[in-house]
Amino acid sequence: MKKRVAALFSCLVAFGVVGCGKSAEPEKQRVVNLMEINEISSMDSANAFDGGSFIAITQVMEGLYNLDEEDQPIPGVAAAEPEVSQDGLTYTVKLRENAKWSDGSTVVADDFVFAWQKVVDPEFGSNSSILISGIIKNAEAIIQGQKKISELGVKAVDDHTLEIQLEQPIPYFQSVLTFPTLFPQKREYVERAGKKYAQDSEHLLYNGPFELAEWDGTGQTWQYLKNLEYWEPTTTNVDKIAVQVVKETDLGVKLYENGELDRAVLSGEFSQQYQQDSAYTSSLDSWVHYLSLNQQKAGKETIFLNGNIRKALSLAIDKEHIVTNILKNGSQVLNGYIPAEFVRNPETQLDFRQENGELMVRDQVKARADWQLGMEELGLKEVEVSLVGSDQDENKGISEYLQFVLEEQFPGLTVKIQLMPEKNLLAAKEQGDYDILLTRSGPDYQDPLTFLDSYRTGNWGNSSGYSNQSYDQQLSEADALTTQVAKRWQAMLKAEQILVNDGAMVPLYQSANTALQRESLTGLVHHLFGPPNSYRKLQLN
Repeated sequence: MKKRVAALFSCLVAFGVVGCGKSAEPEKQRVVNLMEINEISSMDSANAFDGGSFIAITQVMEGLYNLDEEDQPIPGVAAAEPEVSQDGLTYTVKLRENAKWSDGSTVVADDFVFAWQKVVDPEFGSNSSILISGIIKNAEAIIQGQKKISELGVKAVDDHTLEIQLEQPIPYFQSVLTFPTLFPQKREYVERAGKKYAQDSEHLLYNGPFELAEWDGTGQTWQYLKNLEYWEPTTTNVDKIAVQVVKETDLGVKLYENGELDRAVLSGEFSQQYQQDSAYTSSLDSWVHYLSLNQQKAGKETIFLNGNIRKALSLAIDKEHIVTNILKNGSQVLNGYIPAEFVRNPETQLDFRQENGELMVRDQVKARADWQLGMEELGLKEVEVSLVGSDQDENKGISEYLQFVLEEQFPGLTVKIQLMPEKNLLAAKEQGDYDILLTRSGPDYQDPLTFLDSYRTGNWGNSSGYSNQSYDQQLSEADALTTQVAKRWQAMLKAEQILVNDGAMVPLYQSANTALQRESLTGLVHHLFGPPNSYRKLQLN
């Protein structure tokens, strides 16, 4: 009798009081299939340094603040706007008490202290430490080994109160707080995981709307599963996002047409072909695609230490050909380092790109003259250089065009193309193992300095070894003018003019986010700074 009662009870529990043999119809799981053009290089928020990794981290982790649809900071783990001292140097942030890690534990202020100290620890050697160097008090001194990590200007007043000290007032600091580098990490979990932390999806803890799954650290497929511990459970109605890396546009389109993708990134002929399709969507990015010209490789000076050689390359390239005949996806020619529609003059509201105008516009005659003069100064008649880029589809066509146009215009020049996965490209950049690097930069926060700072003398991100005293002086003036917004703006305008006109880097184009997207899929939020795509509000209708 007891066995029959137990069996009956099991049936009632399992089938929702429907009865044995009459199971309720299980609710269908809502699954979205997406593609990325690059692999994940690192899931350690304190060390990641590429777009693919930042996109992934943003889906499964959350910082003090998020960005809304208009790119304005809104509370994430923070319970409200920060309290800012009158001198602008101290930010006090209250944390929401219902923010949880995926193991059910509470996100506390020490999780931020631990993660930020890890970023500046010289023994850890974070790629991302430049984000807070010179911003959070003592960060630069700690990075240089001059102070202890415990002296970083961040303190857990209590479990739900974080106090942040700045080196100087930073008008855009709240937007900095939205970036993945400043996301929290649970001290106990990270220390217990040791070297295995963030090496795969099984050795991570999550506090964002999704959890990462089925990622082995190097693979080209992974999943985002809805995080049931997330403090805002109604953010998305999607249960799972299945992601695969697709680098060829034609393959992405085929997968979309076969129903295996719900969104396919477009470029080239496919962008033109589908422009009238109801599923076609396009918006301008703040990603700047450019050529980095390395001045020292393997301890030896390269031809790009010569200013005339650099300027020659800057003047030689037909950027209109790249966006019109190769990309064909709404990307725009860029004749400056700061992208359009990214940031405006705080007093006049004039767009930075519009105000600073077109710098180093194509001039084939001057390009050839500068090349000839530079080769004479170097005492060279022939030279071979490497052009290194990532192996995504669009870069193949761009690299081949650059090889053709540079060899055609410059006598004695041979260009060898090397395309590689994004992770390898980042290593080549960090090690300075290239002559010309076809690369891209996206803004970490909403201010021109997020781009300009990367070419400051000695900056970690300045892999090309570029140095210009006048440029550094303009940035130093901008640093000192944080409370004088008009003068600061002018200093940054002048800095960009010096940088681009000196041929420090060769801006090519500002990319567009162009894709085929099913009408049943809504809520994908596209940002103009920080990681470009957020899936937290995805809805599958």
